[in-house]
Amino acid sequence: MPVSWLALPPEPWKNGAGQTRTLAADSAARWRVSIADIDRDGPYSRFPGYDRVSVVLSGQGVELRGESAAMLLLPGEPAGFAGDAAFTSRLLGGPVRVLNLFVLRGAATAHVFVAGGAAAPLAAGGLDGSPRTTRLVLALRAGRLDGKAPGAALAAGEYLVTAAEGDAGGAFLPAARPPPGGISAIVLDIGVAAADGA
Repeated sequence: MPVSWLALPPEPWKNGAGQTRTLAADSAARWRVSIADIDRDGPYSRFPGYDRVSVVLSGQGVELRGESAAMLLLPGEPAGFAGDAAFTSRLLGGPVRVLNLFVLRGAATAHVFVAGGAAAPLAAGGLDGSPRTTRLVLALRAGRLDGKAPGAALAAGEYLVTAAEGDAGGAFLPAARPPPGGISAIVLDIGVAAADGA
């Protein structure tokens, strides 16, 4: 059943410097998906052992700077990096809202697809063998899941967690054609070892 992520209770960041909302998480802490609101410059939380993927949903973006690396988080473009790194964030033009995926290296794998975006799908994590894959679809515009019953319609701001079926690139069909460059959904395929519990 679709859920509005805005209805989820906010939680403090790991470093206490902001708030986030958890959309879904693995009971064994192998993966987690959340949305954070960032309204000021400051330290980015570290998550040793995890690979991270961030997608800016609104705002102009964020610059991350560390001792030996720097990167930009830009609207609609999945950016992957190691959670072990210590970064300080700088907003590029005001507050931003960011989707964050965390996968435990060696225990989970994921692919992030931005429907309507120009960026190629981004892989994170790693896993030996064939995974059992969960799909999370976050609608940024109204639409529905392809191949699902009429009840799988999503309003803007709603998300659904389901078993992955078919290609992630065709998983979401917007109700109306988005403008050029306008993204309609984020699709996350997250896999864990098939013999493990979710």
